[in-house]
This record gives sequence, structure tokens and C-alpha cells, in this order.
Amino acid sequence: MKSSVMRPLLVVLTIIGLTSLLIVSVSAGTDNNVKQIKEYTPSVSPEEYERRYKEFYGDATEQMAEEGNPGELMLDDGEELFHTVDGSKGKSCASCHGEKGKGLVGAATTFPKYDPELKGIKTLALQINICREKNMGAKPLKYESYDQLALELYVKSLSNGMPINVSIDGPARPFYEKGKAFYYKRQGQFNFNCAICHVKYAGYMARANLISNNRHHADHWPSYRLKWGEVGSLQRRFRGCMKNTRTKPLPYQSEEYRNLELYLTYISNGLPIQVPGFRM
Repeated sequence: MKSSVMRPLLVVLTIIGLTSLLIVSVSAGTDNNVKQIKEYTPSVSPEEYERRYKEFYGDATEQMAEEGNPGELMLDDGEELFHTVDGSKGKSCASCHGEKGKGLVGAATTFPKYDPELKGIKTLALQINICREKNMGAKPLKYESYDQLALELYVKSLSNGMPINVSIDGPARPFYEKGKAFYYKRQGQFNFNCAICHVKYAGYMARANLISNNRHHADHWPSYRLKWGEVGSLQRRFRGCMKNTRTKPLPYQSEEYRNLELYLTYISNGLPIQVPGFRM
């Protein structure tokens, strides 16, 4: 009697166990598939995108920039901050890097880059705050604050017209790959990734906007953006895109955003830095 009762129970437990193993196997397979990046074929060439941009927007942004980019005002403030003494060591940025930042000409072309102390990617914004703390004894500036953006904008402007030359050799390579994986990772309530818009459907319309390609996403930040009515960083743009796809934005200078910035900046290698940018 006891044996006859146990037999069905063992069958049920066996079925449950096999089902659990099946679920685990399917989940593991799904995770592996996520790690395998399926790249999209670009919808348009960079040249074709430029043609469509001109056809759609004309020279509206160029005319507005010629009349005066409001970001230039922040650039002036950044230059003043660069020469302002701050912190316990009685130094300014110019104390180490020279008047008008002559020692930093061309420096921004190599950022983001791998940093052995961080064991990860260091952006220009992060480098500035590290310098302030270590070399000036000053407090780090809050990311996306006016002073932080102004100082970053000024330092980057010292490389205006010079081609981006970011390296992903050696220890930087894994972080580049992580940035690429994040770019292609579907997430949020809309189950979108960055590449759906900026690779697969670049050059097409999303409501009243022409979707940009990823070739020029890193050469002109910080930028003055008409939608914001102020200057913002590339990482602020990341956060805006994530909100648009109903994804929770990450903190500024998070590892994911630094890796993503490396990935996009490498794509822009060879393009001249031009800050402050001017965008719709």
C-alpha cells in the first residue's frame, strides 16, 4: 500500500525535476543568445545620410550657428574656470597645463581611453574631476552641472579641428566590446536597442525627426541643443534615448555609459572635434 502511494508521487517529482531542468536549459540558451551580437546592416551610407539631412533640414542649423551658438557663452566661462585657483593646494588647471591650456592641445582626441588605475575606461569628464581632486585638492564637480560642462567644453575645444584618434588596442578592447554589446542590447518596455534606430533605420523618419546615423555621435559634444535650450553632454543624450525607450537611465559616468562612449567615439575616429556642437 505504501509503495503504491509513493510510486505516483515519484513520477510527479520526476516530471517536475525534468521540467525545471528544461526551463534552466532554455534560460541559459537565451542568455547565451543575448551575448552573441547580431549586427544590423546599415540602412544608409554616411554620405547618403548627409544628403537626406540636407534635404530635410536645409541649412537651418548652420545659419543659426553662424548667428551665434549659445554654447559659446559657456565656453568663455569654461576658460575662466580653467584659470581659477581652487582647492587646498592653491592651484588652477592652468598651473599644470599652462595659460590658455597650451599643454592640452590635442589631448581630447584620445578620450575615452583605458586607465590602469580605474581598470576601466576614463572619459574626459572623469579625468577632469580626477585632476581636481588629486592635483588641486578641489572637490569634484557634479556631472552635468554648469561648471562641469563649461570646464569640459573648454578643455575639449583646445582640440577643435583635430581628428579623433581613440585607441581600442590592448586592455581597452574588452571595454569596447562591452560598449558595443550595450549598443545592441534590447531593453526597456519597448524592447529597443540603440542600433535599431541609428543603424537599421538611420536616415528614416521617426514622427517629425530624421533618425541620425552613428557616425557623427561623438565629435561635437558637449552641444547646445534646441530641445534642451542649453548645453548638455553625450551621456545626457544617452539618458534621453533610454527614457524614450522606457528604460531606466543609468547614472552619469557609469561603467556602461563610459564603455558606450568609447564604442561610439571609436566609430567617429578621423572626424574633427567641433565643440560646442549645435543640434535640434
